Amino acid sequence: MFKHLSPQQQFQKALSLWDEAMKAPFYRRRFPTTRPENAEAWQALPILKRLELFEHTYPRSKDMLTVPEEGFFISATSGTSGTARYVVCTHAEWEAFCAQQARALRLMGVTPRDLVANVFEAGYLWPSFLAVHDIVKQLNATHLPITSMIPPERILKYCREFKPTVMLSIPTMFVFLADLALKEGAPLEGLRLVAFAGEAMTEAQKAHIARGLGATQFRALAYSSADAGLMGYQCDHCQSGTYHVPTDFQLIEIIDPLTGKACGPGEKGDLIVTNFAQKSMPIVRYEIGDLGTWVAEPCPCGDPNPRFELLGRIGSDDFKLYATIIPMSVFERALEPFHEHVSLNFNLLVTPHESAVDLTLRVESADPEAAKAVIPAIVARIRELDVVINASLEAGNLHALTVQPVPLGTLERNPSTGKLIRLTDRRH
Repeated sequence: MFKHLSPQQQFQKALSLWDEAMKAPFYRRRFPTTRPENAEAWQALPILKRLELFEHTYPRSKDMLTVPEEGFFISATSGTSGTARYVVCTHAEWEAFCAQQARALRLMGVTPRDLVANVFEAGYLWPSFLAVHDIVKQLNATHLPITSMIPPERILKYCREFKPTVMLSIPTMFVFLADLALKEGAPLEGLRLVAFAGEAMTEAQKAHIARGLGATQFRALAYSSADAGLMGYQCDHCQSGTYHVPTDFQLIEIIDPLTGKACGPGEKGDLIVTNFAQKSMPIVRYEIGDLGTWVAEPCPCGDPNPRFELLGRIGSDDFKLYATIIPMSVFERALEPFHEHVSLNFNLLVTPHESAVDLTLRVESADPEAAKAVIPAIVARIRELDVVINASLEAGNLHALTVQPVPLGTLERNPSTGKLIRLTDRRH
């Protein structure tokens, strides 16, 4: 369903995009005057950083535009990993992106018979809600445009009334809706597929959402972003975090951040993307901000498009406790056995305390008062799972580890996307 291009065919397509990019003042200043002759010359082109995109994109600057200012669709990244960046494309380029995303949903088994509940955030220039409308239209499925910007109890009411077979949103929202459904004591009827985007979904979250909403299938909607478009899609054989490259739409490189050289299978590097379809404001060799590695083995599905595995964000919200990185997954794993009392939506507050540090795990709960009964067990579980936290408490380098249940929906979310802010570090 996704076209496959060989590396040589991709290079020729990259050269055509290079020709378009050279119409923009930004790239004329940035690139050599002669076309790259081979893959090595292409890999020597400078990498576009997110701060550069922020500084040179429309409307702050017109230097990245290759066409007149008409017929644009303007969107923005969420700003979760830094400053939000604006991106423009033509309506035809937008439709091409939606067509690629529609192919990804077809691979998940979404058909015209499905009723698709759209529970993404709308507004703030974030494109997901509008994209789902156009994608569902291309699939000729039925669209239920609920949005996440209404009371969550109303979202569940619509879902109980219309009985969608597919729901699209971010993991934070799905966990929240599962919390509410569990509180109400009944899962949704008829929900088959939960397709998520914007954040990774852990196995613990999938189990929690299955209990609360009754979903039986969980798939990443795609690996995509507002600034780079669709970069990966999943088949039935793709494990969580693994994607096929849409080689006719996107050139993906994985490079060693120290040497700038291409990584081989199994080698961890920065993902660098070039969108072949976006010519009005070309995105050429863009550091998307994720780490990944190539998967060497061919996919059992028979798709010749190569696969890669995402290995996390550059500068993710894992935090450093003295000289050791503490993964946020520790706290989710600690909370999982207590799902009858607390949610998996949490925020870790890190604050200085004289020469030591305090950790406060704020976790949402349908009944915060009753949840206080399991606080000692949660603290013990965290200490059991992470030897550094346990040793720091014993040594006094970590002054206190506290668990604080709070009402559902009260932890801070990103206003553009609804994503939960999982780490608040006040040491700096």
